[in-house]
Amino acid sequence: MRLRGFFAPRALVPVLALLQCLVGTTSAQTSADLDAALNHKQDAVEQLKLSLETAARDINAGTFDNSTCEIYSSCSAELKDPYCHFNYGNSKGCGCDKGRTIDTKNSVIKTSPKLGANDYSVKRTACQAKYVDSTLRGLYDSMIEKGDAKWLFYGSKDGVLINFPGIVWDAKVDDNQCGASYDARIRPWHMTAATGPKNIILILDSSGSMQTNDRISLLKKAAKSVLDATTFTDFVGVIEFNSYAENYAGLTTLARAMPEFKDDLKCFIDGFFPGGGTNMISGFERAFQLVDDSREKSYDAGCHTTYVLVTDGVWAEDPTSTIRARQATAKGADEHYFVVGLGSGVSEASLRDMSCKTGAIYTHADDFEEEQLQRAMISFYKYYALFKSINKVEGYSWTEPYESIPSIWGPMTTVVAPVYDKSREPWHMMGVAGVDATVCDLLASKVPEPAAGVRKTQRGCTCEESWTYNGNGYSGCTNVDWPVAWCATKGSCGSCDTPSVSGGCWDDCEPEGKEGVLQNELLTRATAWCEPAALDTCALQALHVSAGEPMCTTSQPGFDYASCTDLKIEEYLWAIDGPQDPGSTSYALKAEKASLLGTVYDM
Repeated sequence: MRLRGFFAPRALVPVLALLQCLVGTTSAQTSADLDAALNHKQDAVEQLKLSLETAARDINAGTFDNSTCEIYSSCSAELKDPYCHFNYGNSKGCGCDKGRTIDTKNSVIKTSPKLGANDYSVKRTACQAKYVDSTLRGLYDSMIEKGDAKWLFYGSKDGVLINFPGIVWDAKVDDNQCGASYDARIRPWHMTAATGPKNIILILDSSGSMQTNDRISLLKKAAKSVLDATTFTDFVGVIEFNSYAENYAGLTTLARAMPEFKDDLKCFIDGFFPGGGTNMISGFERAFQLVDDSREKSYDAGCHTTYVLVTDGVWAEDPTSTIRARQATAKGADEHYFVVGLGSGVSEASLRDMSCKTGAIYTHADDFEEEQLQRAMISFYKYYALFKSINKVEGYSWTEPYESIPSIWGPMTTVVAPVYDKSREPWHMMGVAGVDATVCDLLASKVPEPAAGVRKTQRGCTCEESWTYNGNGYSGCTNVDWPVAWCATKGSCGSCDTPSVSGGCWDDCEPEGKEGVLQNELLTRATAWCEPAALDTCALQALHVSAGEPMCTTSQPGFDYASCTDLKIEEYLWAIDGPQDPGSTSYALKAEKASLLGTVYDM
């Protein structure tokens, strides 16, 4: 039985991996040591961000020679200056003993035809890479001095990746197809910087028509990829609807998007089976109730709320009035809607009309096009990136520990910053810069031991020493009915009004030991920015155009579409999509097919 209230999974790092890193650590660390280590990474990402922004300025002004911008593809079988580095990263704390062939003088570009990025976009990113290589070399050398040199990178708005040091991605180098499914935009580090903390609720159609062209399988894959893009600053929920609607395990709140909970949601999605009608109203009503219950318990992101509807059919009843009624209340503030029509049989006219009347952004995805559906389902990325661009939002964020691609040192955490083209108003968010830090190195030499005392919870509550749940007795924290530790809490702290727990209140326990200290610090730095996001009607029109959709032609209550001039929409389109191809650019990354001298790990 699941708790009828919710708490966030908090276990971040496998115990065995941590033990490997912590063996031999004898000196005592302080909070100042951790601050210095994280601040050093923040300084590095700031330098990389500024260098990328300068590159964009000079490319736009024509002062940087971008006639060739020759740079190696990460799908090349050879690097420009290969070096067989058997302990890449100088990472003594992580037990890394395999290494790989890298290029510590030059970055590489990772792209794929599946991204939808045109030659002009890839070339601009390549030119930026050439421009910032000297900065990257300097940053890498400074990190070697501190013993913590890892990946430095940049992901463009089109999903193209600059990676330093240069690497060979994998053995499938032919035809630029290596790691073809990799898209920087749906990596946690990229989403963190571009969108900030948010509640995100996926409202997914499993009606009978979803068996057509096996759309249900397409939806499952894309939805799980979207979940992978969420981070520990986000709170998530999944609603399945057909003739009726249900959410995972009947739970009444959202939960923090930690790996364990996301895995449970993926299993829930895998269990979808097409059948029944298309009751969208039921789907939205269940989503609204989930959000309201979370807010009532103060168990949400405390920031924007994002609803993503995916459907392939014709609704049983128009949900527009349901959404409009929600928007007319205080509960509907800072809530944003994104609608995806899937396949050839969807009623696009109806979904477009609903979107225009509610301020939603509509996007169509074709049958059999998984990557296209993924991009449609993260269309909220453009919304929040545009908001940040207009409001000139700067600053850093951090990810929870996650497995890097490629994974060498175990869990990583990444400091990220949005990168802007500031040559026009409003700014254009052209991508995200990131610098990695290995969790095991931080735990081994930078993170202090936690203060002694009573065990606390994620929201600073104090655990009851003994308590009951469903009539059974417990002491301290337990994993019963959930994969991470939680406890009953003293006073009125945490999520309350839960009859199955003695005292009625509970919360998730903080991880014990150093990993708990690190998590708290990363989460504090990751949630520093949040303010209500709202775009004017003309910005919404520009988002429609950017998605390849027609503009709304008739003004609606609260949405004066007729007032938008071509000039205003063009200004917003610049902020969304940035510089466009002035001609018919043809460009190819350098890719050699010669055999690479290195280790088995490389190829």
